[in-house]
Amino acid sequence: MAHADPIVARDQHIRSAILGAIVLYAAAVLLFTDRALVIGSRPLVMPGASIPVSAAPKGYVDALDQYGVHSPKLAHSPFYLSRKPAIAPPPVERAPLAVDRLHFGYSIIETSILGAPYWYSKDDGYVVYYETLREYVYAPVTDDYMRQVKLPGPKPLSSQSFPWWQHVWGWVFPLALAGWGLFEVGAVRRWREAEGLI
Repeated sequence: MAHADPIVARDQHIRSAILGAIVLYAAAVLLFTDRALVIGSRPLVMPGASIPVSAAPKGYVDALDQYGVHSPKLAHSPFYLSRKPAIAPPPVERAPLAVDRLHFGYSIIETSILGAPYWYSKDDGYVVYYETLREYVYAPVTDDYMRQVKLPGPKPLSSQSFPWWQHVWGWVFPLALAGWGLFEVGAVRRWREAEGLI
């Protein structure tokens, strides 16, 4: 009988482990994500090198605040934070702009499905930015711009590396489903062998 076969019994344990991991992954994504729960896109800035405190030209941060792109951080509340607190927290005063918050970055549009990011595309590309709790404030930059404004940093800009994997890890789920499917094909073959059907 196939159920008494040790190979078939091992496949049952592997199947349970795979299904458990897939269910835990899906639940964690849906509970803790700040991305759209069905499908959506949002602008982000991938962080790069920081700019030293004394390196930016005088008045640069103020000019960035006045003339830069103010891109809101579009995010959904994770499910576990969806309940409103009984007492509203006190308002947070906005900290004064500080040059040490300037960074190089790469402006993108991230696309997510079911709360997990699958791909990203270039928005404004290389930028100099700072961020607050609610927005990114940035100016698109090129190597020529950096020379003219005398901003120190990675030259050429293309020498920077960015944490791109944070915006494509959603592929773990379909790859896990494909792996489960391949496992099931092998498990059916092994079960048929144990039953003597092949």
